[in-house]
Amino acid sequence: MNALPSHLELVQGVVLPKPVGAHPVLDFVNTRSEWTTRGPARTEWLTSYEAFLIWNSYIGLLSPATVFRLIEQAGSSSTEAARRLQATLDFRVDLYDVLTDQAAGTTFEAAARLIEKAYGGRRLVSTDDGLTWELREDLALPLHNLALLAGDLLTGPSREHVRTCPSCGWLFLDPRGRRRWCSMATCGNRAKVRAHAARVAN
Repeated sequence: MNALPSHLELVQGVVLPKPVGAHPVLDFVNTRSEWTTRGPARTEWLTSYEAFLIWNSYIGLLSPATVFRLIEQAGSSSTEAARRLQATLDFRVDLYDVLTDQAAGTTFEAAARLIEKAYGGRRLVSTDDGLTWELREDLALPLHNLALLAGDLLTGPSREHVRTCPSCGWLFLDPRGRRRWCSMATCGNRAKVRAHAARVAN
């Protein structure tokens, strides 16, 4: 079996991109390839609702036990799971446009509606550590959890540090203003190779 490229990892039988965005929301929008071409992605890693759940566990957004229960729910409601996956992919496009300041009014409104719905779906619950906000554990949970995180990112201080990789269009946080590429091992290295080839050709 051929080894995976350095930016990918096999997780529970699913190939997923390694996190490079320094924020789970940015790693979420990086789950498709080549944002620089706005048509269909050449590579889509969220190929099923189950793959989306496994990605959530891999990133650390959902516990393995929660993922297991949601996979069971999805198995008994495949139509609903497919609908939730499509809503996730639609939100990813809208969110990318908002984060890169390319959003039209309708795009922003669509992203905002989902974020507002997620905020409205929280319940105040009592735990051993005190009171906390919690989302209901259903098939909407992973998307709504991401929407809450997106709302925090868009309205928080990290928003001004979101950068776009000039090679692939992936997003990452750059609070120190020193980072250019999503990953030096992939896009950064390819840019070095191209620059070297250009120098040799001249």
